Amino acid sequence: MSTVVPLGHNNPPSPFDDAKASILSLEEEARHWLDGAEVSSQAEADAIAKLLDMARKAKKEADTARKKEAKPFDDGKKEIQTRYKPLLEQCDRIADVCKKANQPWLIKLEELRRREEAAARAKAEEEARKAREALEAARASDLAAREEAERQVQFAKDAERAARQASKQTASAKGGARAMTLRTVYRPEITNATEFARWCWQYEKQPLLDCLDAIAKRRVANKFRDMPGVVIHEDKVPV
Repeated sequence: MSTVVPLGHNNPPSPFDDAKASILSLEEEARHWLDGAEVSSQAEADAIAKLLDMARKAKKEADTARKKEAKPFDDGKKEIQTRYKPLLEQCDRIADVCKKANQPWLIKLEELRRREEAAARAKAEEEARKAREALEAARASDLAAREEAERQVQFAKDAERAARQASKQTASAKGGARAMTLRTVYRPEITNATEFARWCWQYEKQPLLDCLDAIAKRRVANKFRDMPGVVIHEDKVPV
């Protein structure tokens, strides 16, 4: 006698399919009870409470299935991350030490560059002054003086070009595809918190309010019930 093979024997539903079917069925049940109408009896309240319990259990079962299905991938990813993490961190440490080692030298180069730029700018201004004076002193009928004045103008132009070129130079160290340079960064230091808070109240009011709201919520969560400027509301919510 041949054995009757149950339907789906060769291709049983996956945990995801089971979870999906269960939750879709639960959603149909939820639509029946959660139609916007006000709860008017204990039976209805109990039915909705049961529905809540079913939703929690369905979520837990689906999440368990998700974790089980994802575990091989998570474990594989974790193993790869663990192997590469020390190598990447070592590269970061080497890069950080390289930057610290070259920082004093680059600062010296930058100071030298600024002195050279200042000298080039001073020379350009001096040549421009001489050119103006030469042009003012040269008579229209004095060819030699006029030629000298034109030469002085050219000197002034050359000096101005050199000053502009000096201003474009940067302190750097080149040893690869990307040169190491200095970058200007800015960091704040609050020296008067009260004055800064007043400024924030005027110009950054909403972020300040968000911060104060977060502080108030944290204090209330830690069972503080008395804070100046804060009203504590007591609400009842289902759990």
